[in-house]
Amino acid sequence: MRKAGLAALLLGAALCIPGCGFEEGAGATVTVIQATPTPIPTPTPEATPTPEATPTPEVVVVQTASGVNVTKQDGTYVANADVNLRADASTDAALVASVANGTQLTSTGVCDNGWVEVSYEGQTAYVSGDYVSAVAADAGAADGAADVGADQAVDASTEG
Repeated sequence: MRKAGLAALLLGAALCIPGCGFEEGAGATVTVIQATPTPIPTPTPEATPTPEATPTPEVVVVQTASGVNVTKQDGTYVANADVNLRADASTDAALVASVANGTQLTSTGVCDNGWVEVSYEGQTAYVSGDYVSAVAADAGAADGAADVGADQAVDASTEG
């Protein structure tokens, strides 16, 4: 039985080899197929996120006791002369204090009538814009002042 199995195997191999489709000789044709490589996908660039808009601070307007509108904004001013600080934005208002020329004042608002609301020794007071200069945010009191009415040569000790 062993010989019969070996014979069948050889016979099957002999029949398969000539039937594989290749014929030797001058008329034999071999076709070479060139494979196209699979393209590598280009990564999609990530979308740049749109920055959120910076909210514009809301403008706050309040009124003094006498009805003058004050637009709230922080700033720094320096007195251009000896000047009076008043309880309201008027020369008729009560005197709160007097400050010397060169005194730096912390502003909390600007009035419609040209006066400046300041915080002085823990209380709110008002000074005439004619006698103070705004100080630039990054400059010192002396070299960064933007004059407000600097061309007026008025003795401020009894004004504002």
